Amino acid sequence: MTPSSVATAPPSSAASAAFRLNLPTSSPSDKQLAKPSRPAPVDVSPRWLLTAFAATLLLAVFCGYAALCLLFYQGQWQLIYQPSRAISDTPLRHGVPFDNFEFAVDEAGRPTLNGWYIPADPGSKYATATVLYLHDARGSLSDCLPALLALHATGINVFAFDYRGFGFSSGAHPTERLATEDSVAAWTYLTDLRHIPPRNLVVFGDGVGATFAAHLAAQFAPAGVILEDPNPPARQILLSDARARIVPLWLLQTEKLDPASDLATAHVPRLFLNVRNPRGAPNPRGAGALGSDPTRALFEASFYPKQYVDLHSAPASAITTTLQRFFDDVLH
Repeated sequence: MTPSSVATAPPSSAASAAFRLNLPTSSPSDKQLAKPSRPAPVDVSPRWLLTAFAATLLLAVFCGYAALCLLFYQGQWQLIYQPSRAISDTPLRHGVPFDNFEFAVDEAGRPTLNGWYIPADPGSKYATATVLYLHDARGSLSDCLPALLALHATGINVFAFDYRGFGFSSGAHPTERLATEDSVAAWTYLTDLRHIPPRNLVVFGDGVGATFAAHLAAQFAPAGVILEDPNPPARQILLSDARARIVPLWLLQTEKLDPASDLATAHVPRLFLNVRNPRGAPNPRGAGALGSDPTRALFEASFYPKQYVDLHSAPASAITTTLQRFFDDVLH
């Protein structure tokens, strides 16, 4: 058989597949087409950018305003109270003996309030009666010592204490709710532990203490209540600060301090004393709509029996005489 006569058989399917695998599967032009192409630029509308910027700005303003409202809600007490922890003076340094007391225990059995009991001199006219003194929103017991000594000079027992957040009393800072509770605790201490009957108790409230004194007068009916330079409502005090005018007070205000509401239901003799506010002068506590003499305005809105005495620039003897006259009327 000659070489030319040898028939060439067609390649098998397996060999054909192997042959095809060894061949290039794409042309150079195909590789170029397989390369990733750059994304087409996005056309951003200026209107969309302006809207996004405005929305971000509004969100930032809202968050800032919300933070301001939160700070006001938590810190509004600082616009009313200026407490001090210092006890720099005591009655004993002025030759007047006194007893220091801790009372109003908490759930752990620890006393929360610190107070002074200044007994009347033996044989004094009002030795069987006691004045519960509720001090102003500033300082501590040391700062109201002149008033305590003036009361002691009338011949009556005096009990005064620091609200929570003041002096040696516990608490981080004062609020109206806590101070009201503290006033009730002081009343309970005198009536339940010292066994002083309400008919022998006179409540004296100075400044914001007048609000707490009015509350005790409405709830417990003491022999009488004395209100010295009572505070205007807390709203007027808060509005004296510019920051309070840009927040929704109707939603955030927690301090009310309005003695008028309790005086409307208290049917006990009351004495209004204007001591620090001269007539015609602006009220340093923010009298606002109450006028230049908030004590007189509160007196006019109150029910009888009531008295009003202007003791501004009056000598100490006039203050003592006024207090003794009131004690003669209400203590029997």
